Amino acid sequence: MLGALLVLLGAAYAQDEEGGISGLVDRVSERLDAELGDRAPEDDDRLREIEPARADGDRATIMAAAMDAPAEGVDRIKLTVTMPGSGPRLLLVDAGAVFRGPGSADYVLCPNQKFLLEAASTDVVAEALPLRGDQEPPAPGTPLKALKSNDPGVIAVLRTVQRLEAEDTLRLARYISEKDGEPKVDTFLDNQDVRLARRMSWSRNVVGKLEGRLPRDDIRFALLAVTDGYTITQTVDWLRLHRKLEMQPAIDLAWEIVPGIEYLLERATLRHRTFSPRHAEYHFNQGVAAFTRNDLDAAQKAFEAALEKQAGMVEAQYNLGVVLYRKGDYEGAKGAFLVASGMDGATADAAYNRGAADFRLGDKLAAARAFRKALELNDKHTEAATWLEKADPEGQTAPPPPPTKKSKRSRGRKSK
Repeated sequence: MLGALLVLLGAAYAQDEEGGISGLVDRVSERLDAELGDRAPEDDDRLREIEPARADGDRATIMAAAMDAPAEGVDRIKLTVTMPGSGPRLLLVDAGAVFRGPGSADYVLCPNQKFLLEAASTDVVAEALPLRGDQEPPAPGTPLKALKSNDPGVIAVLRTVQRLEAEDTLRLARYISEKDGEPKVDTFLDNQDVRLARRMSWSRNVVGKLEGRLPRDDIRFALLAVTDGYTITQTVDWLRLHRKLEMQPAIDLAWEIVPGIEYLLERATLRHRTFSPRHAEYHFNQGVAAFTRNDLDAAQKAFEAALEKQAGMVEAQYNLGVVLYRKGDYEGAKGAFLVASGMDGATADAAYNRGAADFRLGDKLAAARAFRKALELNDKHTEAATWLEKADPEGQTAPPPPPTKKSKRSRGRKSK
């Protein structure tokens, strides 16, 4: 449900003789899908302690975890793993484990990593990705605390990665042929499966089985999208800071990564359309963000861009009217609200604000008709009722009373 962010105009306008033009209220819808997933506050129930390992049983157990040195731009964690009995044993990294360092630096292991354990105690180095973009990575050797994640967005992304790299790999492998010892996509087809296969990197795992792995940046930014509300704009900033790229190379790389991120989020049934400017929801969010910092020019451009992408987005059309009203363009605001009031999903507020613009333009009867329309849609709209009285105190725009019904006269029988 979209709410309403009430923004009073009282401070900006002086009182007038009719009881205060400053009493008019404009509204801007709250950010649509403001976050792609639910961000977990610190120390809430989304992270819980991992239960201590039992002394008996037949599962391999992680006894210790410490930060390792990064490699090729990917963070790594060293795990000390013990196993009961003799090896060899295959260790498969599952989704859900979080490793926390100092300052709440949280990392998750990339799913589907496989390690062959042969000794009773073995150190393995696993790839990991951060859950927040601004966290300082702990120094190599820093001990990490193991937690379990309850965050639905994080779990959804990691489970989706598991399915894509495990179950889907069996289907995608038919497009792979090995030339010169290197697995490559070999087909003239162009469909979603082939595009996904081309996006993956293919190799033989520790047991000699062909497997495809998703780019780490796809997973990285999908996770940051659900934990930090990342969009392509912040992705560019991250690439500039962490990859030491200039602006244009960072933008180009971000656009290369975007399809994979959105595909991952969409497959995980998360809200992916807010991530990049390819979608109206992205521009809508940018408009609300600009409005909240009072950058009305940027807000207007963003809402117009959202409407170019999706002409029927009533929230963007409505908010465009709010911005134009705040800028003093009452004629433009009137037109925007007029369009909004005729769109699917329009509320009484669109008619009310249209009346506010008419009132500003001095057309009080037109304003009264708009306020009456708002009351037809919502008979409890107190602002519309208040301003209807001010715009049309004599009731000139009131609908005519219904015609009175003529009483039927009884007809007597004619005498023969």
